[in-house]
Amino acid sequence: MAKATSPAIEDLFEHIEDAVAALEGGELPLEQALTRYEAGLRAMKQARGILDRYAARLEQVRTDDGASADKADVE
Repeated sequence: MAKATSPAIEDLFEHIEDAVAALEGGELPLEQALTRYEAGLRAMKQARGILDRYAARLEQVRTDDGASADKADVE
């Protein structure tokens, strides 16, 4: 079974910005406003997950680099 791919974070940011702009316009009927709000929240959660994964990767790189530097100092 193929793994679902996440949208690009830039696409998620664009989706969030579009939702915010539509909601700030104040012209949407209540049902559409609620739908846009929910979609924006979903995009925010997805973006947050991606950012959290990036942060974990960066921390791993920093930890790995630090361990490599410590090992080089001993030799």
